[in-house]
Amino acid sequence: MAGEKRSPVYEEALMQELAYAIAHIAHAEQHLLEIDSQLSEPKLAQRIDKLRMSRKALGEVLLEVAGIRGNGGGGEERSAAESLWCTLKHLSMAIVHCDECAEKVTRRLVERASAGDVSGTRELLAQLSKIYATRREALGMLMELLRGEELRGESVEAVRCREDLCVE
Repeated sequence: MAGEKRSPVYEEALMQELAYAIAHIAHAEQHLLEIDSQLSEPKLAQRIDKLRMSRKALGEVLLEVAGIRGNGGGGEERSAAESLWCTLKHLSMAIVHCDECAEKVTRRLVERASAGDVSGTRELLAQLSKIYATRREALGMLMELLRGEELRGESVEAVRCREDLCVE
């Protein structure tokens, strides 16, 4: 229904899911770029660009949900909040990479625990705690930036990743 007020929990959950989706698409682009770089000639450029355009669409939705979209001045200036796009993308990717690191450390942790390696288990638990702390920090920063009011209405020069989002 038009004009329907959404709950803050809904908005927060939607922003997190959009950030995760953006990160996974960017990660898929990265993997395709890795494959393409090993081929004698690039063959995946169209697929990579298609993924980038999908990520762009989700980025636009994320900025709209966060109330950031539409604050820009156009031309060479962007709202400071819109210029955060690259930071938001990289923070979301960092969260996914933390998850992958945690999976690898957890797998090793289970192996060492099964083998009765107490000191190795303690070491891996400490590593896992640091990975989880970094993940929480990245997610917290991402959500703070999306909810933040400190940059609303401020303008800055366009950042180098402006074309990545293609918001004009």
